[in-house]
Amino acid sequence: MKIFFKNNWQFLLFVLIGGLLGGYFAALYMYDLLPYEMLRQIQEQNITKEYLAVISMIQYGFFYGLILSCIGISISKKVNLWKKFEWNKKAIVITLIITIIGFLIIFPGDKLIFGSFSTWVNSQYTIQPTISKIFAGLLVGGIIEEVMLRLFLMSLIVLVISKLLYKKKEIPIIVYIIANIITAFVFAIGHIPSTIQMTSLTPVILVRCFLFNGGLGLCYGYLYRKYGIGYAMLSHGLCHLISDILMIIFI
Repeated sequence: MKIFFKNNWQFLLFVLIGGLLGGYFAALYMYDLLPYEMLRQIQEQNITKEYLAVISMIQYGFFYGLILSCIGISISKKVNLWKKFEWNKKAIVITLIITIIGFLIIFPGDKLIFGSFSTWVNSQYTIQPTISKIFAGLLVGGIIEEVMLRLFLMSLIVLVISKLLYKKKEIPIIVYIIANIITAFVFAIGHIPSTIQMTSLTPVILVRCFLFNGGLGLCYGYLYRKYGIGYAMLSHGLCHLISDILMIIFI
């Protein structure tokens, strides 16, 4: 255990700090989005915004961040997915291409494509993002979601499939691809509950969810498999950050 933390302390510290800060900003952002009735019920129970922020920081920083990182690193090393972050020209180019496609899909792509079919989607691009939304997307999206979905879940799926079907044999590439597809599907599904809180779940909204979130999830999974979790985090975080900056400029 001591050797584990000695070898991985920088990554774990990075995730912990990112999760704590991300959890704080995510709580502020979600609090402002609460429907009036739910907000009133929370206030009647004397639950303050600061209290929710502390709970969110613990949740994202320690549980989703630190604990899942420790488990994820251990699993990823067993299935040959763990790669320490190193600057690689090819990896940087591919990451930039995916990032550019990603933030253009988020904005203006989402507004132009699905905004034409849904007034709710269109309304999401009439208000500039707040500071809390920007940092929540950058830190929770870019760091914690990648820990949860790629480092932990994708690695776990590869481990389970390899143990069931291949045991002591070398893990074939198809296992990693299947794990990436399943993880991307889970990533898309994970966005549905929050969407339901804001609008009706129509076929258009479902297609939007699986096309955008699932498609980008596949790209982040590819980066994780080929170049390591660091590049998946970099691309995911920048997609959120740059799309928010574009919204500030053009809205």
